[in-house]
Amino acid sequence: MKKMHILVAVTLIVGLVATVGMPTASLADSVTEQITTLVLQYYTAMTNADLSFIDDVTSTAPDAIAIGTDPTEVFVGHEAIVTWWQGIFEFLAALGYLDGGLPTVPNGGLLQVNHKDGIAWAADDATWQFANGDMSFRLTLVFRKEQGQWRIVQQHFPIGVSNTQLPI
Repeated sequence: MKKMHILVAVTLIVGLVATVGMPTASLADSVTEQITTLVLQYYTAMTNADLSFIDDVTSTAPDAIAIGTDPTEVFVGHEAIVTWWQGIFEFLAALGYLDGGLPTVPNGGLLQVNHKDGIAWAADDATWQFANGDMSFRLTLVFRKEQGQWRIVQQHFPIGVSNTQLPI
């Protein structure tokens, strides 16, 4: 019986020691909620041509990168990324899109968010609602905590192509 009490005590101590320094569930949930909120705000910013939000949430690190759907759309650095978005919004405004925004809606259900040590990443599936039809796309965002704020250091907008469309 005494050995059993010792075994239980040792097990509890080992369990407590193993969890020291690990984030609590509420902290993990808080980061996940923050990133989820930022992803949804990002969709709203695309829809409303909110260049101010894009500017604020985009990392100022020189290695920040945005990869669009077109093979030529690779932009490195904060200024290049924000200028790219500004060009998109101006182009769409010239076509008659409300506020120059790119109507964007999440498809629901896919959004995945993970994080570790000041880095967070999100993957989602959404739809752009163009005037001549909808286009589904995938979104990946990598966030880094910079000066106490989550900022996007990488953004990528791949459009899935069927394997049957590959030139194999």
